[in-house]
Amino acid sequence: MQLNSVTELLGIANFKVAYMVRQSENRIDLVLRRIEEKPCVCSGCGKVHHTPVHSIDTVIIEDLPISGKRVFLHVPKRRSLCHEDEKIRTEELEWLRGRVTRRFAEQIYRLTSITTNKEAGWFLGLDDEKVYRIDKGMLEELSLQRIQKVTPPRHMSVDEVAWQKWHKYVTNVIDVDKRKVIWNHEGRGKAVLDKFYRKIGKKGCGKIQAVASDGARGFLSSSKEHLKKALIVLDHFHVKKYLNDAVDTVRKEELRKARQQENQEVSAILHCNKRFILMQNTVTDKKTDILKKLESLNERVYQAMLLKEQFLSVYTAGNRKDAYTNLRAWIVAAINSRIPSFVELGYKFFRKRHYVLNYFACKITSAISEGINNKIKRLKRMAYGLQRRQILLA
Repeated sequence: MQLNSVTELLGIANFKVAYMVRQSENRIDLVLRRIEEKPCVCSGCGKVHHTPVHSIDTVIIEDLPISGKRVFLHVPKRRSLCHEDEKIRTEELEWLRGRVTRRFAEQIYRLTSITTNKEAGWFLGLDDEKVYRIDKGMLEELSLQRIQKVTPPRHMSVDEVAWQKWHKYVTNVIDVDKRKVIWNHEGRGKAVLDKFYRKIGKKGCGKIQAVASDGARGFLSSSKEHLKKALIVLDHFHVKKYLNDAVDTVRKEELRKARQQENQEVSAILHCNKRFILMQNTVTDKKTDILKKLESLNERVYQAMLLKEQFLSVYTAGNRKDAYTNLRAWIVAAINSRIPSFVELGYKFFRKRHYVLNYFACKITSAISEGINNKIKRLKRMAYGLQRRQILLA
């Protein structure tokens, strides 16, 4: 009767407590037996095989404590032939995770969320390396559950973020409506985004109504190939970044000329400490003063600033038709300006004019992607000086 009570207390499917090996002040050892013989689930391929049992090994598994005593279960595990690779494989039990039960692994995971591995190991009587391995395995399993189960979004944005030196990137796909990452993969470009579209399949791609991106060639090519009906929107925050970069290129060129000519007045107004004032999208008193000085001191930078301000009229238009008229006028003005950075930008916007104007049909942006990327960068800065295994658990 006592063993039946312990069996009910453990609540392990298809197993009962046969007898107790030993009991001490801080440890209990229980031997388990199967109630019913069922086919083995192969640990190699995850399939059920009806092959004869090759051998049976007894493994010692740690479970949750009972009355302050550590509990160890002596579990018989069968070994049989796998039809996939023709190797002898040990059966897989869903309630086990390595040398501990799944519920004990979850307890360790919760504990390490609020304290260090060393302190968690001291509290549970485990080696901190074992705690690290169990916690890392739980994190990997949870991350796969969250990332692999992809629900096709209605509106999505895609962007990449550098996670390591030497141009190592991760591509993130964001559900704009739910404001969360639904898929990511190491690398960037068309080949990486193709994997996402293949994962959700043609049916999933058909559910996507619009996608926002930074205009990278690989992302555009992949989206055009897989999304036949969706709108591709060139994110207007990245458009404004292109404009700022073009203005900054002109500023640097003119600053270099002014320094060579020893023109102190122009050098002072184009100095890098004035850069952020010039890059502002809103009109302030400081920016107005600088523009007035530039009008008389440096016509080229002044013209670049006017072109930037003129482009903003595209997004203040009330509808797509007016926006198209403003964009066409801007492209002509940029090409006729003969400023190399703006001529190049004019042709670029001409090629991608449909993506710019799609914003008025579906006003989505990749702002949420940029926000998540900033959080990733902030975590990287916070992780400076930490050991590799601590970073993996962050």
